[in-house]
This record gives sequence, structure tokens and C-alpha cells, in this order.
Amino acid sequence: MTFKTAVKAAPHPVSGAYRRGKQALERKHRALVVCKEPALLTGSIDLDATLRQQKPNDNRWDYGLGLRPQKGRELAVWVEVHSATTSEVSTVLRKLQWLKDWLNGEAEQLKRLTQRTKDHPPYVWIASKGDQINRTSRQFRELSQSGLSLKSRRLELS
Repeated sequence: MTFKTAVKAAPHPVSGAYRRGKQALERKHRALVVCKEPALLTGSIDLDATLRQQKPNDNRWDYGLGLRPQKGRELAVWVEVHSATTSEVSTVLRKLQWLKDWLNGEAEQLKRLTQRTKDHPPYVWIASKGDQINRTSRQFRELSQSGLSLKSRRLELS
């Protein structure tokens, strides 16, 4: 199964949100995701914008990316671009729980593509304004236990 096929199998309006490469990412966020071989980045969706009207009060996740690693099958990588401060950890963790609930309840095929590999975590938080999370805080421990990977400057895919 491909990322594109999985997106098209999701409920409306997500089923129509697929874009090639990084086209679904806001222009200011595209530079935060780097792929050494752009052809490996198979597609993207702007989950936040797509579901804004349908789920206006939810803590929606930002983006989904399709990635075909040089070895293995195609994967879904979920990216949240958000300021990284200790006080924002709980917000991003709520967004992560929302994403997992959405995948479990509404997007089974995308969930199947969402798997941790040695080189690619399934859930990534890109710090939009640098990483200012206190490493001795309770929030940092919660983040560390969540399975969410925090990237200070950008996400590099290969």
C-alpha cells in the first residue's frame, strides 16, 4: 500500500488532501523537512487545514508525509511544527493523542503505514523557534516517554 492510496481511503475531506512531495506543507514549513533524495518523499497532507472546519475545537496535528525509504516499504511520518517550550509540551502531547485517536478511528490504512523504524520515527515535533524545553522537567520526561521525536531545527529524511 502507498501513502497516496491510504490517504484516498481516509474519510472525506482527508481523502482529497493528498499532494505530491512537500506541496501540502505551508511554504514556511517546507524548508524544515529535508530529504536527500526528493523522490523518496512520496506525498503529503495538511491534516490541520483539511480538518479545520470539520473539527474546529480539536487539537489537530499538522502534517502527514509519505516516505519510501531506500530499503523497505512506504511509511507515514507525522510532523507537528510548534514552538518548543516546556509550557507547550502538554499541548503537543494532546495533539499526538488526537492524531493516534484519529488514525485508530478514522484512518486505518494510514495507521498501518505509521510504524517506527530504526531510521524513521513515526511522530516528529519540529521546534519552530528552537528547543527551550527544560531537560529536568516533568514535561520533558513525559515527552521522552511518548514516542514523539523532537527535532530542534529540521527533519532530515533519507
